[in-house]
Amino acid sequence: MLGRGFLLGVAVGCVLGVYVAPHLGRPMAGMGNVSESILAQVNRPRAVPEKGTWPTDDQAKTQLFKLSKWDLTKHGDGSKVRVDRCIGIAEAELACELTAQLGWVQGETRIEAVFQGGDDRWKMVAAKNR
Repeated sequence: MLGRGFLLGVAVGCVLGVYVAPHLGRPMAGMGNVSESILAQVNRPRAVPEKGTWPTDDQAKTQLFKLSKWDLTKHGDGSKVRVDRCIGIAEAELACELTAQLGWVQGETRIEAVFQGGDDRWKMVAAKNR
């Protein structure tokens, strides 16, 4: 069975939790400005950009070949890259999930990529397969 000390500790912990929980969301003395400026930015949900602002499939394919230093003229015709979804990670940066069917690899490859830029020009700065 459980000892008295353990049960007493659980009881005290529950009472403290009920008492302290309502005060956790309030800023501490002298920390009001910090909590309003930093926490608002940290807790802000990431914007999901509209699909029309994502890199096109052709841009993603070109950038993937360029970043990986693959020969687009040699292997590009038999390869396809599709941008499945993107999320904004900074003002002019997107993290995207790609599906690639590369001419020299059988089956589909899932790729996570980071794009920088904006408007009609996107540059892939990082990529890894999943």
